[in-house]
Amino acid sequence: MPVINVRPAPWALALCFVAIAWMGPQRIARASDNEGLPSLGRDEGSEPSNDGFYDRFIQDRLYLKPAVSYLDFSALKSSELTLSGVEFPASLAVDNGPIAGAKATIANQAIATIGIGYNIPGTGRHLSLETIIGKPIDIDFVSQPGTLRDRSLAPTADLANLVTGDSVLEQALGQTLGDLGSAVNSATGLLDTGIPPLGQELGSVKSLPIMMTLTYHPFPDAFVRPYVGAGGVYLYNYDAEISNDVLTEVSDPGFDVSSTPGYILQAGVDVGSPQGGFFGFVDARYIGGATVKGSLSDVNVRLNNAALADTLGLLGYGEDIAVGDADIELEINAMIYSAGIGYRF
Repeated sequence: MPVINVRPAPWALALCFVAIAWMGPQRIARASDNEGLPSLGRDEGSEPSNDGFYDRFIQDRLYLKPAVSYLDFSALKSSELTLSGVEFPASLAVDNGPIAGAKATIANQAIATIGIGYNIPGTGRHLSLETIIGKPIDIDFVSQPGTLRDRSLAPTADLANLVTGDSVLEQALGQTLGDLGSAVNSATGLLDTGIPPLGQELGSVKSLPIMMTLTYHPFPDAFVRPYVGAGGVYLYNYDAEISNDVLTEVSDPGFDVSSTPGYILQAGVDVGSPQGGFFGFVDARYIGGATVKGSLSDVNVRLNNAALADTLGLLGYGEDIAVGDADIELEINAMIYSAGIGYRF
C-alpha cells in the first residue's frame, strides 16, 4: 500500500546527561572523603560511604549502544488486496474479493538507533534488559511486481449486460455502444477503462517500534562476549497516508494501518575490555508474529475513456467512479542488523 533521516529520541539523550550528571558529583564526593574533608550526611569518625546513586545504580550496570541499524523486510509476506463494498458501475470492472497477484511489501531501510541496556542486579552481569530506540521511522508501502504495479486494477469494463430491453434509455445505450465500433469486443462487451496501473508507490505510515529483550551473557568477564536474548515488540503505527497519484486523483481515500504486537529473537557479540568503557558490537534481531493490516475506504478512481464515461453518463454516472473499500495484510518477518561503538559505565 514503505531512506530515512533519523536521530536518537530526546529522552534517550536526556538519560545520558542524567547519568553523566550523577557521575561527576559522586566521584567528587568520594575524592573529598579520601582527603579528609567534611562530608554531609555522615558522622565524623565513620567510614567513607561509596553507596551513592552512581555506585548503586549506574556503575557496572548501565550500558549504551549507539548504532547504525539496517531493517530488512525481504521475508515479509503479503496477502492479496481484497475489495469489498463494490457496487454498480464499478462492478462492471471489478468484483468483491481478492485480486490475484495484487500484493505489497515494505522497502528495506537504514536508520540510526541507540540501545540502552541494564545488567540485572545479583546476576553477575549474566542477565540484562535491553531496548533499542530511535526517531519514528517512515515505512513506505510499495507494490510488488505484477497486478498492482504493472496492470490496472480495473483494466476493462463489461458492458454486455447494460442493454437488455427496449426502453428508450437502453436504446440510447445501444446506440452509444454501436457508435463505439471496434472499441468494444462484440463477444464480451469489454471496453478499456483508461484507469492506469498504480505504479510502485502506494502509501506510507510512521512507525514507532517499542521493544524489550532479556539477554543472557554467558561470559561477562571475557574480552569477546557473545549473548542471546528474547522479548517482545509493539509496532505503534500512526499518520498513515496514501501517496499514490491514481488513488488520490479524485479524492483522498481513508487509510488506516493497525498497530500490532510481536516477538523478538536476538543474538550478538560485544568486543572490548570487560572492565567498562568503550567496546565494539554487532547485533541481529528477528521480529516475528506481527501482522499489520492496512485498510482503504472510499476509494474513487477516474475513468480516462471518454466513450465509457459517456455511456455511463446516460445512467447518471460521471467519470469518477466509487470502487469501494480495500484491505491488505502484511506479516512482518523482519531482521534488524546493528553495528556500533558502545559504552559501559
